[in-house]
Amino acid sequence: MLMKLRLSNLIRLATLLVCATAIVLSSHKAIAGDVTTIKNFVFAEATSQTLLRSGQIDFSTSIGLDDTVNAEMIAFDDALDQPNSKDDPRYALILDVFLSKSSRRVLNLKGITSSVFLGFQGAPFSVGLDDPARNAPGFAAHAANNAPQETYGAAPSTVGAPIIFSYQYDRAQIEARRQLGANLYLVDRVNRTYIRTTVDVSEKHRFEIPYRLSRHDPKRNQIVKSSDTEKDLDDYERQELLLNLSDILRNFQQKASEAMPFKTALALRKEISKSQTKVLADLEANRFDARPLNDPRFDSVVAIYTGKGALGSGFYVTPTVIMTNWHVVNGHRFVEMKNYDGLQTYGTVLGHDARLDIALVKVERRGRPVAFFTGRHLNPGSEVEAIGHPLRFEFSITRGVVSSVRKHYSINLPRGSGGEDVLFVQTDTPINPGNSGGPLFLGQKVVGMNTWGRTDGQNLGFSVHYSELLNFINEHLPGFKIDPTGRN
Repeated sequence: MLMKLRLSNLIRLATLLVCATAIVLSSHKAIAGDVTTIKNFVFAEATSQTLLRSGQIDFSTSIGLDDTVNAEMIAFDDALDQPNSKDDPRYALILDVFLSKSSRRVLNLKGITSSVFLGFQGAPFSVGLDDPARNAPGFAAHAANNAPQETYGAAPSTVGAPIIFSYQYDRAQIEARRQLGANLYLVDRVNRTYIRTTVDVSEKHRFEIPYRLSRHDPKRNQIVKSSDTEKDLDDYERQELLLNLSDILRNFQQKASEAMPFKTALALRKEISKSQTKVLADLEANRFDARPLNDPRFDSVVAIYTGKGALGSGFYVTPTVIMTNWHVVNGHRFVEMKNYDGLQTYGTVLGHDARLDIALVKVERRGRPVAFFTGRHLNPGSEVEAIGHPLRFEFSITRGVVSSVRKHYSINLPRGSGGEDVLFVQTDTPINPGNSGGPLFLGQKVVGMNTWGRTDGQNLGFSVHYSELLNFINEHLPGFKIDPTGRN
């Protein structure tokens, strides 16, 4: 019996749980011996969220399992952790898809002569404006001589000869190609070692598809039945590609002597991220709709992916530290982010405050820190701009004014819980889901972090005040010191 473990799902970015986890593993000192005999795994997908959201994953990938294998699909971060108990599988199989591309070539386009039957002389007939029969030799002259307004031909008392025209439809020979490139990692979760291998799959299939086929062609049904359709081609390009687990394990067995150690889950995550960064850089270099870097403020903003389709914003406060909302990263140890140039980075949460809804994230890829506004007063009516990802429209800028500076209870704590109210910049700048954690700029300087908006009114957005932000950073980042009043 063959089961399938589906990964890299194009429509749903979340992974699917297919099998139940299992039994006690025999103890091994390393990834050695016969890797092909391992029967208990946890599986995880490490495919870049940036790549998934870029539309570059054209089809899903599945791993075929026989009924002797026990497998559980879990989150990537959890798969890198050491087993929680003796019943927790020792080995993890990690899949990182970096290429999943469908393409097609028209090898031949040939005109095929056929005929159309439009009825009989003397009886009205009608041909759709987009029907190829209109291009048949003699059709236009016949229509001009016999067409009263919207129908062709009068309606005399007698019916004459059949109306038949020769025409041509096209028959295309199309070659569809599919390419899969993926890195796979077999991880010994106990001894903290891993083996890496790469899978390259290329396949192609030919289709014969008729185009410009008239609805009035008597052979239409016969031609369609004996040919492929656009749907057949589309289905082939999108159908999942099946990898055989036995083949994968044999590949790992050949590389068993190449097992590499890793100290922490973050260290292995960084290693996996290296190849992803190169793929994304190559992808970005070949884009013609890339955003010009004509506003340096965008260099400071990141898109934050936290799984399950969630998207938030953040911004650099030092070259290696990003600030965002606590509610954006809450519950996540590792956070995947994308910079304005399209490249990705990972980070770990350094500190947070749920009352202020602030979190700091240490990242691997350096960026341009924002400049903060300082001073005692922020004048109502001042024009401000928010940069973020409203409703998943990444790296968008919206504009408004400072409506007020006021204190309000924390949105993360029950009203009247006794905690001190938070100082906010109230603005009519549009703030939508996806803007959370992004900066509010007054000119080139940040005056707040966009956090929430009232849904029972119009143009009521709230950003955590720059003084709250700076006091938090001063406390949590050694060596960082900016007085919100501007006295230093």
